[in-house]
This record gives sequence, structure tokens and C-alpha cells, in this order.
Amino acid sequence: MRWFFLLLLAINAVFFASHWTSSSSGGFDLPLVSAEKNNISLLSELDREGSLSANGALNIAITEPSVEEVCLLLGPYKAKEELGGVIDEISGSELLIETYERSADYWVYLGPYSSFSGAAKVSSELRDRRIDNFIIRSGELQNAISLGVFTTDERANVHSKGLLKKGYSAAVKRVVKEGERYWLSFRGREGEDGYVTAAKLMQENVDNNKSLEKKSCNLIASYKELD
Repeated sequence: MRWFFLLLLAINAVFFASHWTSSSSGGFDLPLVSAEKNNISLLSELDREGSLSANGALNIAITEPSVEEVCLLLGPYKAKEELGGVIDEISGSELLIETYERSADYWVYLGPYSSFSGAAKVSSELRDRRIDNFIIRSGELQNAISLGVFTTDERANVHSKGLLKKGYSAAVKRVVKEGERYWLSFRGREGEDGYVTAAKLMQENVDNNKSLEKKSCNLIASYKELD
């Protein structure tokens, strides 16, 4: 029995020495547990600015993509009356008026003079030399003498040079004739119910004289300028 007791004692000594050596050399990998809890949160716990609804380490900004409004333009219409039924049919639509350059003339003229009597004196002199003219009575060229109106600047300049040879230094002015046309406009975001309905109804009114266009609403500066 004595030898058996000594054997158990020796085995315990060997086991203790082996355990002490492993512990001191870092041979056992013990799991590290953080003392702080609630460091992990679901994305649903984040508010819109990205801060956590509870204490935590995450700080993620989550934003929804913004969809820019666009404008649908149907037209052009020659008269406002043509849009009456269409505007009533499409909820939220409105009338836009576009001012555009319909045509331009090129005026050859002398002056303007300080008074009508001064212009009349020069006009009489021109007639004596068989140069057709008339006095402009109002507007920007009031009391100027018109020596001809031409559809192209080339023809106007040729006439002006002919007058210069006769001793008259005439100017050429481009005079614009403006017109108005009308568009039906709808403002909305693509994919929304109202936008889809409006686009469908507006498409039904497209023909050889009218088209349906989509533009950024920021490009439509005013009711007078659509481009």
C-alpha cells in the first residue's frame, strides 16, 4: 500500500507541474468577454440621422434617396381655348405661356432726330432726291426716318451702303416680332400615381402638331421662358 500511495503522489505532482507550465506560457486560449453590453444594435434601432436608439458604438447615417420633381410639357397650342378640356381632365396641370421670336425684320433708318420738325425737314430733302421714306411716329425709333424694311440683314446692308454713296449714313436695326404659344404642364415625381395618370392622359393628346416633353422643373425659369 505504501508504494501505491507514493505512486499517486508522483502522478499528482506531474499533473500540477504540467498545468502550471501551460498557464504561465499562455498555452490556453481563454475567450475574452467585453464588460460592456448592448454594443450591437439592429439597423431598425437607428434613427434617420444614424445615431443609436440605445447606447452603443455604431454611428451610421441612413438616408433615403431623393427623387427630383420633373415637369411634363404637352404642346404647343396656338390658343388658350384649345387647352380648356385637357386642363380639366388632368388634375394638377397648369397652363404655361411661352414667348418666342416669330420673325424679324431689318430696318434701315436715319436718326432719331430731336423733334418731329427736324425729321420732317430731312424727310422732305430725301423725297426731293427721290428716296422713299417715312417718319416713325412712336416707339424706340420715334422721330427717326425709315428708309426701308427688309427680311434679311444682307439686303438691309446692301441698301445702307447704297445710301452711304449718296451721302446718307444709315443704320440697320433688327426688329423682332414676338408670338405666344401655350403648353400644358404637370409637375410631379416619376412613379407616383398622379404622375403616371397625368403622363398617360397627356400622351393621348399627342398628335402631329403637339409633342410630350419631360424637363427638369429647374430649367423652366418662368411662364415666359421654357428653355
